Amino acid sequence: MVTRRDPTGADIDLDATLAARGAEPHWRAEHLHTRSWRAAGRACVLVVDASGSVAGDELAAAVLTASALAQRMRPGDELAVVAFWSTAVVLQPLTAGARPEVVIDRLFDLRGGGTTNLDLALRTAGQQLARTRTAARDVLLLSDGMPTDSPDPVPAAAALARAGARLHVLALSGEPGSAEACAALAAAGGGRTAPLHRPSQAPAAVRTLLD
Repeated sequence: MVTRRDPTGADIDLDATLAARGAEPHWRAEHLHTRSWRAAGRACVLVVDASGSVAGDELAAAVLTASALAQRMRPGDELAVVAFWSTAVVLQPLTAGARPEVVIDRLFDLRGGGTTNLDLALRTAGQQLARTRTAARDVLLLSDGMPTDSPDPVPAAAALARAGARLHVLALSGEPGSAEACAALAAAGGGRTAPLHRPSQAPAAVRTLLD
């Protein structure tokens, strides 16, 4: 049983609601806190950069990352996969029992390119997580962290953290500017970074971030 700023819970948490209102003279919707049951599993959203700034080994890294995630799924865990470039496409909606072979086939069929809208990608991941009631929520962003056609993605990363998720970044590049951008996103999202410069690093990177 958890308290959330959410009007759809089973019962109103009066203490939390009054504390949220504080000394404000008028009630607002965001003051309302409710209590509801949350499942004990984990929800993971893999967000794959398919823009023109990444190519070659990055697809293999995405496939191996998705496979490593799928192998870690326990009964009740949920997995979603989002690909993005100038737009964002949900390749696998958040669901329990996602079939690894289906996810991998959809990644192999992926045709992206173009610009990099990181803000849209993170907001799309948040929309997927809004569907879950799991206790643990993680977003794994596979990217070089460099938006080319996007609002500043740091506020979207912080919004994930406020919603109870952790944003981890699998950094595709070791260039200083890219490393700094990835670190800033992970810091805002309450998560960590791990290098993913070669596809073979994917299983170890997933273990590092989720263990």
